[in-house]
Amino acid sequence: MSWLVIAGLGAAVLVGATTMRATGMGFALANVCGTVSALLNLTQVHHHVDWRRARFLIPAGVIGCVPGAVAVRLLPTAVLTIAVSIIVLVGLAIIVLARNLTLANSPVVAGAGGLASGFMNVTAGVGGPGLVIYAIATDWKHSSFAATAQVYFAVLGVAALTMKQALPSLSVSGWLVLAGALGIGLLGGNVLAPHIDPRTGMRLVIIIAAVGASLSLAQGLASLS
Repeated sequence: MSWLVIAGLGAAVLVGATTMRATGMGFALANVCGTVSALLNLTQVHHHVDWRRARFLIPAGVIGCVPGAVAVRLLPTAVLTIAVSIIVLVGLAIIVLARNLTLANSPVVAGAGGLASGFMNVTAGVGGPGLVIYAIATDWKHSSFAATAQVYFAVLGVAALTMKQALPSLSVSGWLVLAGALGIGLLGGNVLAPHIDPRTGMRLVIIIAAVGASLSLAQGLASLS
């Protein structure tokens, strides 16, 4: 792997680490880095975790990974990526346009959000947007969402990697660059986080989710050509 590619990966990790620490989102396409980043973030935001939501979201998310893994083995990757990305974008659009309409949080609603996110995470690498749609629909306080998301992404990242039975193949130098970028990104997120109010934080989360889904859609369409 060339240094140019490693530098590009490092830059992607740097941005992802920063956005994940500052807003609770990021690394939708990098399960390994996302898991490590989430665990590191938890050391600082664990006191904001909503364990009542987490106990329904996490098991549902892991269960959702199972049909996702089956779908990946049976269906063309490009088709799955396109379908999931479109569903995410439509879901985000509906939630934003109907932002005054909220759902009462319940085990069923949380379970549905977790299942959808887990499925999307394995099939298209965009589990984050599914969680965002659930958070917005139930008017989840941003600080609690951002903290609970770290627990969720850590567990879901391990589950997705286990079910995909695949790890990124990088040289030692590549892993060192990514580790450095991860650390710098988390520090940057620590600087930004105190200056982001809840409303702005959730707006950033929506933007990151939409961008992630759009990039995934573009990747799927490119694979068909």
